[in-house]
Amino acid sequence: MYNSKMTSDTDGALSTSQMPALEQEGPVRPEPLLLNLLKLAGAQKDPFTTKEILFYLGQYIINCLTTGVEGI
Repeated sequence: MYNSKMTSDTDGALSTSQMPALEQEGPVRPEPLLLNLLKLAGAQKDPFTTKEILFYLGQYIINCLTTGVEGI
């Protein structure tokens, strides 16, 4: 049944101390489709850190918002 009562219960939510730092993760080799998208956003190397992948995904989204999504 649907519960429309709004609560501020945070049980089960991760605190920032429980989340791994992006800089601590090792290199990631994206699959070809994601790699293609990252290169469209300006990426020029492989492998990437998770932080770099998120950066280039953000650049791709910004580009899509400013130029339209015809290229997808």
